[in-house]
Amino acid sequence: MGRFVRLVGLVLIGTVLVSVVPVDAATAGGKCAKAGLTQTTKGVSYKCTKSGRSLKWVKVSTTATNTSATTTTIATKGVNGPVGITSWTTTVSPNPVKPGAQFTITSVISCGPIMSLTESPYYPEMRAWSNAQSFAEPKFDVPTLSNGGNTATFTATATAPSGTGGFKVWTYVRDRIIPNACTGDVSGYKNSDGASFLTLTVSNNAATNTTLAGAVAKDGEACTNKGDKSILSGGYLECRAISGGTNKWFKLSTSPAAVSVPAGGSSLDACKLTEARINKFQNWNVGFPRGGGGSPLLPNSGISNVQLIAVDFSDAVGTSEELTAADTQVSEFNKWFDFASNGTMSFNWQYPKRWLRMPKSVSSYALVKADRATVIPMSQDIVSLADPIVDFAGSDFVYVLFPKSISLGASDLGFANWGVDSAEGTVKNLFGGGDYFYKNNFSLWEVWIHEWGHPMGLPGHSPRSNLSIMDNQNGSSVMLNVWDTFFAGWMGADQLYCMPNTQSTLETQLIPLERLQHGMRGVIVPISATEGLVVESHRAEGWGSRLGDGTYGVLVYYVDTTKDTDRSGESQGIVKETWAQYVTPATTNTYKLLLQGDTVTYKGITVTLIKTGDVDTVKITK
Repeated sequence: MGRFVRLVGLVLIGTVLVSVVPVDAATAGGKCAKAGLTQTTKGVSYKCTKSGRSLKWVKVSTTATNTSATTTTIATKGVNGPVGITSWTTTVSPNPVKPGAQFTITSVISCGPIMSLTESPYYPEMRAWSNAQSFAEPKFDVPTLSNGGNTATFTATATAPSGTGGFKVWTYVRDRIIPNACTGDVSGYKNSDGASFLTLTVSNNAATNTTLAGAVAKDGEACTNKGDKSILSGGYLECRAISGGTNKWFKLSTSPAAVSVPAGGSSLDACKLTEARINKFQNWNVGFPRGGGGSPLLPNSGISNVQLIAVDFSDAVGTSEELTAADTQVSEFNKWFDFASNGTMSFNWQYPKRWLRMPKSVSSYALVKADRATVIPMSQDIVSLADPIVDFAGSDFVYVLFPKSISLGASDLGFANWGVDSAEGTVKNLFGGGDYFYKNNFSLWEVWIHEWGHPMGLPGHSPRSNLSIMDNQNGSSVMLNVWDTFFAGWMGADQLYCMPNTQSTLETQLIPLERLQHGMRGVIVPISATEGLVVESHRAEGWGSRLGDGTYGVLVYYVDTTKDTDRSGESQGIVKETWAQYVTPATTNTYKLLLQGDTVTYKGITVTLIKTGDVDTVKITK
């Protein structure tokens, strides 16, 4: 059906080490395991060298002892050794940190083969996670290679949680492309379970690492690092990239003013592009009216009945902590719908908060995604198991909570408008995310929303991005884009401007979609009855914090309701037909956003981001 500002406080070791350094201390002439490995013992560096048929430690040089962690020292000249991690150290700074402040994660990993930034074998993919509630996963920069290519240093900026206390932070890694360079695995992550972690202390008494106002940072002047902040009275300066590849300081408010929709727009009916698909690759209309295929739609307003059923198995046992953690998932789900729907949707949840033991083992179900022959029997067992304690009357959706220890055999269990039986009637929609979501540290509430959206009539999956929950439920921003919000019936004339055909120029401000603030949030420029250009603003805040500090800009995309999205080549990275596509600036970026000064033109319509700040000011001409 699609996560950093200085601390003072408790004394903690802010370092986590994941290593395969041999247990026995290296001594000259002593036996070792793999040629090319090096190890430091009492300040002396030894290298594992082949001597005849045996491997022995040979003295290389003297180095200072690391008092915070034992690490492997890699030779300055690269050595093409066997695939595998030889050492791995992660640190956070500052530590302690103030609530909501930024901190830097640095992860240094050394591997057997020589890695490359441009050719195979490439450096691995590094990620980070925390057990802090609503932690936004940070994006690691391209690493710096050292020691002849055997060592890669990754850095990323993250935001501390708003609450105080000690929180686990860990990094996990996998190879990006075959042939392997580091972990020997392009599918599974090393340390994904956080078995090796460091403790981040969040304290109100921590020092700040923001630049002192007036010392260096000045509004409009050049800055170095995107995302840096400087505190001011009533606000702050933020370093942002602009068109042309330079960075500047921008003055921002901690309480941005609301922006109203300008007068003069057409009736929103003029922007309701008509459904006209030639090829139909999925059931749902991409143009108005919402619906399609004769399938009943989930409601987009009122109170909906939802059940959350926790089931475990003899070979995948759930824990009480997992049951409690699900409350947070439900809370975020409710908050998202309340804002996105302008308060028109709410939910009546039934959640027994107990594990129900399935009659068969996980493996016995032999689940295959989207396969009725395996999906329906497993789903029926879940509903039948819960029937004595759950009232399924009027059920709109059943969500299933699986234990984190599960190996489901598919990414998820789910169906829309199929149906299994309960004592109160048919359950038509069901979804449960499996180990794919747990291993990747994805939030369940995000995928729950995505799966609700499809049977509510949102086709999603276009334009292909990380900026809308209906395209990628685990993307960097999990807000609903302007077109999908309008299509869902949740965006009226108090938030959307429909540009009249007779209007040649519009200059307006746009509130970023990630900001929980109603007002002017988007523009649609109709081109024909089936075509239009959509303009919207984005920020690294709120439910878009995974975008990374300093990320901002305007997204422009073209909607064509004669098209549909063909996902048949998706697993191979092949983009076929799509009903929406980006209009990107000449010098693009990760999220295809227009930066201040950028201009794009498509089908005679020109969009320019003329000014950024708390909001983005755009000029549209045609």
